Amino acid sequence: MILAACEGRHWQYEIVEHADGYVVRMRDLDTGDIDEDCATVFRTMPVAFAFAEMSAAFDRFTAAADEEADDAEMATDFAMSERVFCDLSSRLCDGGVAGTLVQAWERLPAEGPRLTLH
Repeated sequence: MILAACEGRHWQYEIVEHADGYVVRMRDLDTGDIDEDCATVFRTMPVAFAFAEMSAAFDRFTAAADEEADDAEMATDFAMSERVFCDLSSRLCDGGVAGTLVQAWERLPAEGPRLTLH
């Protein structure tokens, strides 16, 4: 179930519930396809939403043509959303984990040795 979505110029960034928290995934606005390789899992909803907002702002900023008058406004929006994400992420100690890492972890057998990195 999609909890929230933020739209960029080419992508929609959807926040979806996951067993380990919240997933931010990218959906192509033209085709409707989901890019599973770019999914990111967060433990907290505020950080997931801030990440989706920041990603959408970055998408709009990078897709803007040089002749657009609101280029500076898009750069400001991106910078502000980046600050909000960084602040929330550090305060809540939630930097997110790549979805591919979570999938790899889930594929490991429950029994047997698990490696721990220090």
